[in-house]
Amino acid sequence: MEIDDRFVAATPEGVSLEFVVAGLGSRFVALLVDTVVQGVAEAIIVIALVRLIGFSSATRQYVTAGAVSFTTFLVVFGYFVLFESLNAGRSPGKAMTGLRVVRVSGGPVGVRASVLRNVARLADWLPSLYAVGAVLILATRHHQRLGDLLAGTLVVRDRSAASAMVAGTPWDDRGQWQPAPPGPGAPGAPAWGPAGWLPPELAHWDVTGVGDPELAVVQRFLAARAGYTPEARARLALDLASRLWPVVAGPAGPMDAERFLEAVVLVKSVRR
Repeated sequence: MEIDDRFVAATPEGVSLEFVVAGLGSRFVALLVDTVVQGVAEAIIVIALVRLIGFSSATRQYVTAGAVSFTTFLVVFGYFVLFESLNAGRSPGKAMTGLRVVRVSGGPVGVRASVLRNVARLADWLPSLYAVGAVLILATRHHQRLGDLLAGTLVVRDRSAASAMVAGTPWDDRGQWQPAPPGPGAPGAPAWGPAGWLPPELAHWDVTGVGDPELAVVQRFLAARAGYTPEARARLALDLASRLWPVVAGPAGPMDAERFLEAVVLVKSVRR
């Protein structure tokens, strides 16, 4: 059982973000899952290379050995960099255990930081069985291994998974929220501001999990929403918001469905 260790990041916009830092136990489970996935992927690749190139001659043996070594390097290091940079800081193991990698500033991890923290795994593995990494996770204040310290990253509990107040309830179940604020265009609804600028309440949102196909669907809905009946408009907005809610990290309070979709489109467009 792990005791929650909370980390508060102050953004340049003056917004304080609170994260629950992952401990050694959950990180070990995530690493175990990722190791199994890597092992299966590596086995499939090696079998394919052996069948494709073979060992029928000395030259083929050298080529096969080189290809296997190169792909092993890519699987071991590229695996984490690929998923962390393209899947909002979540490798398959981290996604399964509800964890993600973030910058100490609260922002999403980038390719450079991901490369740095994962190359340092070579030292974290020393002398064996991830000993250095485990000791540092236990010894450092925010459970950071060497790679995290060098890259300025943290492994935290997934904000999007913890954003619902009642576990298992959908985004549009108002039972988990207080009454929603006014929707777009209603009296008191705040404006987002000029194009190309993110207001403080959206600056920490991580929308890297929203793909271009989903974004296109949302944009088409927002462009055509005035032509729908009120019932159809509300139903479509709730359906789209429910689909995107699990992959967007940041919102942690009640929000009108259309307002949420507008915010996702804005953050996505500003950060392209």
